[in-house]
Amino acid sequence: MVIIKSISQLFIAVIGGIALGIISSLLLAMIRQRTMQSSSLEDSSFSLNTPVQIAYLMTPFLLYFLAEEIHVSGVITVVVAGLVHNAEHQRSKLTNPQMVFVGNQLSNIFTDVLNGSVFVILGLVLVRLLEEDIFNSQTIMAILVGILLYVINILIRYLYTFLTEFRHNQKKAWTFSLGGVHGAVTFALAYTLTEETIKLSDIHFALLASSTLIILSMVVPTIVFRFLLPKKVADLDQIKEMRKVRKDMVEYAMLELDKIYLPEALRRQLLYDLKAQLDEVSMKDFLKEMNTTVRRPDLKPHDREFRDEVYRYAFRLERNYLGQIAQSEQKYREGFLKLYRETLMAEILFLGTKED
Repeated sequence: MVIIKSISQLFIAVIGGIALGIISSLLLAMIRQRTMQSSSLEDSSFSLNTPVQIAYLMTPFLLYFLAEEIHVSGVITVVVAGLVHNAEHQRSKLTNPQMVFVGNQLSNIFTDVLNGSVFVILGLVLVRLLEEDIFNSQTIMAILVGILLYVINILIRYLYTFLTEFRHNQKKAWTFSLGGVHGAVTFALAYTLTEETIKLSDIHFALLASSTLIILSMVVPTIVFRFLLPKKVADLDQIKEMRKVRKDMVEYAMLELDKIYLPEALRRQLLYDLKAQLDEVSMKDFLKEMNTTVRRPDLKPHDREFRDEVYRYAFRLERNYLGQIAQSEQKYREGFLKLYRETLMAEILFLGTKED
């Protein structure tokens, strides 16, 4: 009878979490899309970007607490909502590019903070669980269970991927199954046991087993991928080559700018900023330039527009140089894309906004 009741509760929690995640995320997606397409974003004196971004960041927390309040799985609700949001994001990048870009940056910051928090909590849990007696039978059993869970997890991911997407490519199927850190959701679920009438030793057992799963998901791919994936350019070689390319890119822009007339003050300022891309600016030069900027009167609108156009031209020159050599340096493609993104973002800074 107890088993039947437990199974029914699990069924309700899982199905309810999936249903709530789908319904709530679709509703929120429609609201976001309607807001992003609203003419008020451009025509009014206020911006809806900030409220939309705050609501987006708060969504997973609100959905989790809502799900737990109605006694369905909060973790599953948030995971399902995340899947729906990912599909929405893929098809709405150009609806409001500025909002999407800012959202991506905020998401990256929060992801880094939360990922770091997971590993801090993981370290604290491991220290507390193992500080008394690392070799007791329960600890060893929890580690063995964690290893078993990891193996089962890998096999299920492999079979799913092999049967759906990479039927004729076992290497890609294994890469998908091994890639990524697994067990974070399991770890979160284990913490929810503290609200149940379960012995503390059993909670420690679940935490240690899920911790073992997480650690294995980080260690095993690090070793296996060295043999499974194609060899890439070493990070140090990539950095060294990109430094050379960056220097050549900036020097190319400087040579081209020498061919046009520029006021001396603007030319000096531009050369300083281009050299700053190479980290060739001393602290003395920085303080001198900052002092000049503070003392200089505000530019008139037409002077500011001319300055911004010159800067945009300089960044276009840099991208032109990257385009000329990118095809011959395919092995450094990742570094080229990074440099290209940097020049694009630099140009955006000089496109002019209402706040200028």
